[in-house]
Amino acid sequence: MNNPPVRSAGCGKPAGVTTSATYRTIMSSGDQRQYMITLPANYDMNKPHRVIYASHGQGGEGSDITREKYYGIQNIAAAADSVIFVSASGLGGIWGLKDVPLFDDILGFVKQNACVDESRVFVLGFSFGGMYSYSLSMTRQKTIRAGIGMSPANYNIQIPTKTHEPIAWMQSTGMTDGICPWVANEGQKRGAKFIALEHGTDNGCTLPDPIPTWKSGGMLCEDLAACRPGYPVKVCTFNGGHSPPPGYANWMWDFISQF
Repeated sequence: MNNPPVRSAGCGKPAGVTTSATYRTIMSSGDQRQYMITLPANYDMNKPHRVIYASHGQGGEGSDITREKYYGIQNIAAAADSVIFVSASGLGGIWGLKDVPLFDDILGFVKQNACVDESRVFVLGFSFGGMYSYSLSMTRQKTIRAGIGMSPANYNIQIPTKTHEPIAWMQSTGMTDGICPWVANEGQKRGAKFIALEHGTDNGCTLPDPIPTWKSGGMLCEDLAACRPGYPVKVCTFNGGHSPPPGYANWMWDFISQF
């Protein structure tokens, strides 16, 4: 959790990238793709920075995430000047198989052109963005330190072959969510519940039966027990529908900043 930073090739030299008020472009899997990047206000070329790759929901685009200050985390992290933020746009407003190599291509560019802590790369998103983050968390565990899915689902998104390696993970689901529900189909193991169980299994956690879920009061978060050191799984449920949980920006930053 408190390992020394792993410096990228972009450390120690002037940044080859600047904060983008407009879209940057990159070729990926034969397509010209769009993304935005935000460097800390007091960017230090000698300081390895976290990277947060934040993804939009269905029908959105990267500029939505930038405009919303990366789900509000940018406002909280600004004091530490410790994060490089990235937001890309899905083709046609959705995410699919081509977006896994897109993540690789954008991150590779950022590592070469800015000072990145390669051991502290994070992915997060809401709804389809949470599903994309889940997809990345199943295939890019050696690159991503932790993933966060708000209102994620494990269906209606293309996922490459899963490697079932450990990765720190946190998720949230409103218990009246009819779009990405806690359980969509028990027999087919479709729903957010099964994302939690999958990550818990991959991380060697003790799986509660059942996982405690919200019944009353504020948001309920369950930290799965006995997970592999450094690979926690936090499962949160709340009284609500298809929306981020209450206080979601602080909730996500608290999880990310422990690494």
